[in-house]
Amino acid sequence: MRRPSPRLAVLLTLLGAGAGLIALLVQGQPQRLRPSLAPAARLLGTPFQLADRLASRMVPVDALDERELGTVLHARYAARIQAGDPDQAYLDALMEDLKPHRRRPLHYRAYAVGPCGTINAAALPGGIVLVCRELLQGMGSEAEVVGVLAHEIGHLELGHGFDLVRGELLARRSRTVLLGRLADQMVGILVRRRYSQAAESESDAYAFALLLDSLYDPAALARGFRTLIADRGHARPVGLLGELSASHPPSELRRQLYAERARAWWHSHGSQRRYRGTRNLRERRTLRQREHAEEWASGQEGTQATR
Repeated sequence: MRRPSPRLAVLLTLLGAGAGLIALLVQGQPQRLRPSLAPAARLLGTPFQLADRLASRMVPVDALDERELGTVLHARYAARIQAGDPDQAYLDALMEDLKPHRRRPLHYRAYAVGPCGTINAAALPGGIVLVCRELLQGMGSEAEVVGVLAHEIGHLELGHGFDLVRGELLARRSRTVLLGRLADQMVGILVRRRYSQAAESESDAYAFALLLDSLYDPAALARGFRTLIADRGHARPVGLLGELSASHPPSELRRQLYAERARAWWHSHGSQRRYRGTRNLRERRTLRQREHAEEWASGQEGTQATR
């Protein structure tokens, strides 16, 4: 039998050593550094297995319409709702109360999803807001939940999500495609891409403005950030609102900024009363459904709540 040449033997040895080194590095890589889309997929509920008549229609990417995609996605998330779900009923009531703050001609609805493994929420084009059940369990008051919903509505009102996916879908120039498949592609893009810091800051500002224009305590936005920061210590936030994502401004800076803005507002509006709704969140009954007198804050009490 012909023996391999010394040069070939050396090459094979080097390749084997390199492969072994790579295997050791991969095996020894800390678990927290291993990227995974599984948590984001749990939040977004992909891939979808449902089919409907609308999703079977062929549409060109150039004619992509956010409302059409939203119709498909709404049908898919709505099909998962369990009758009598108190979390879903609570979100429906809150979104109904927030209807006067919306301007775009979209069908807005928030869906309770999960468990996701962390406190999280996300917005999908077409008016869809996904809220992890952990968020309803972890936030301290109804005002804080409204602040999160307002942030996600801000992404929708400002067109952040659709702008993000429409450009990439158009870049692919895939001519004509099934509407349902197009919706799945859109969700896949959103799982892998995140909003810019500018978009996140715009949605923060939108949420704060909405709180000022409501009956809720504007300090709730900063308290919500504090809850997300605390959650970071025991679970890694995931999905489109991933607090560890580099696309998001640091949560502590966001908390400080809106705590200061809320404090300034309370100093100049000390005579006003604003609602928190700690009991409302526990009971899953909105301010409009049940008002608790002790949940109103004013004056010095409101200023202290920003700390």
